[in-house]
Amino acid sequence: MYNSAFASDIENMLKQLHTSGLQMKYIDYFLHDFDDFCSEKYPEADILTMELSEAWIHSMNSDSQCHYSRRVTTMKHLGQYQQSIGKKAYMPNYSIWYKTKEEPHLFTDEQLQKFFKSLDDSVKTTPVFPYNNLILPCFFRLQYCCGMRSSEVCNLTVDDVDLIEGSVCIYRSKGYLDRKIFMSDDIRDLCWKFNNHYSKVLPGRKYFFQPSESKYYFNSGNIVRFFDAVLKKAGLYDINGKKFTPHGLRHLFAVQNIKKCAESGEDFSNWIEYLCRYMGHKHIKYTLYYLHMTSQLLPIYKDKLYELEKGIGVKYVEE
Repeated sequence: MYNSAFASDIENMLKQLHTSGLQMKYIDYFLHDFDDFCSEKYPEADILTMELSEAWIHSMNSDSQCHYSRRVTTMKHLGQYQQSIGKKAYMPNYSIWYKTKEEPHLFTDEQLQKFFKSLDDSVKTTPVFPYNNLILPCFFRLQYCCGMRSSEVCNLTVDDVDLIEGSVCIYRSKGYLDRKIFMSDDIRDLCWKFNNHYSKVLPGRKYFFQPSESKYYFNSGNIVRFFDAVLKKAGLYDINGKKFTPHGLRHLFAVQNIKKCAESGEDFSNWIEYLCRYMGHKHIKYTLYYLHMTSQLLPIYKDKLYELEKGIGVKYVEE
């Protein structure tokens, strides 16, 4: 329940964000804080201004850069929503970058094979998720082979996947970006076989990886739990104090593509622009981080990548 003059816009914005499948667990907390601030300090205001936005952003009682960043992001969402409905609202044009975690722990080729073998051999079903043994082998292979975010795979509808053209349309993903990507022939064939079989098991479904008749789509928490269960069966859970994550499949896709570019000697500037668009990065600086990651994980490529990486102030800013 929101009480300020922004209440209606906040509630409608949240409906739009949740409908689009964006997972923002923090935003309700910050919006309630903003709503209380407006009710007390700006009771008549119903359009986001620079004065109001910056006053709330800097009213926090915390030194946390994460907290600061999320306040800025909350104002971006609200400002962008009000602009989309025709209001002359302010939207912050800056971001707060901070190191959120250590570099991701990625599979070696051997570990990746073990993971997929375990995925094929040991997925368990439950009354809530009765078809996981059919869904998950295709789900995780699509995520890995196309470098997708887990939430993007979860929210794919049947209409989003064109198995004749071999394309996937991803709508309103992170940063409100839409994109169309193409599958390799083998992953398209896998999705074709899955869809043919699953359409008989669950006819008339809306979502490509719909878990059951009553549950329309997975959420990110579901995917992490399933992923961890496969890791444990494969003996890959918590190796040397580090844990693999579903999002690491996306990172691995990027690293392996950087490696391929380094080996082939392709025109890097054109190639990295394509990878940026394929992965749905808002800015190429997000993609350029993988130069650093590749040279750290695969030292044999360090010299080849040094000239590309030199002078680029890349940071860990991916999701």
